[in-house]
Amino acid sequence: MTIENLSPAFIHLFKPKPRLVLFGAGEDAKPLVHIADYTGFNVILCDWRPSLCNKENFPRAQKIIQGFPQEIYEKINLTQQDFVVIMSHHFQRDKEFLSLIKNDKLSFLGILGPKKRTVRLLDGTEIPPWISSPVGMDIGSKGAEEIAISIVAEMIKVLRKRTTVGSP
Repeated sequence: MTIENLSPAFIHLFKPKPRLVLFGAGEDAKPLVHIADYTGFNVILCDWRPSLCNKENFPRAQKIIQGFPQEIYEKINLTQQDFVVIMSHHFQRDKEFLSLIKNDKLSFLGILGPKKRTVRLLDGTEIPPWISSPVGMDIGSKGAEEIAISIVAEMIKVLRKRTTVGSP
């Protein structure tokens, strides 16, 4: 077959929206869900507290999963394209969730709070380079809205470079 015999073709590639799995449904998660949704992320909100983790509090979340870390982990099926942020402010729950996902290959894994807390979450081991802690770009953020902006900015930076993080 020669090139003259080929018909012209049009190819359009549809990529799904990047998925943000957010563990924690506190007040400071509200601006993160809003900004992440607005900038094109498909937001899945996860938390064990039904009084916080609901559509009334988070109308812009595309999916809400209520449950404890193990239950949530079994439902989300993380992939190399996923972004995960842990910010429940509950040390034991954050530790449980992190222990379940820390060996998964992800596009992004961020943990809210100081590095010392993340080291404690990791049982005293050094923070691996693929974990963003504290999560968010250093822009001098003050307040939940600015912290959310810094987190989304860091995720967008990773998205544009599209590298996968996770243990080797």
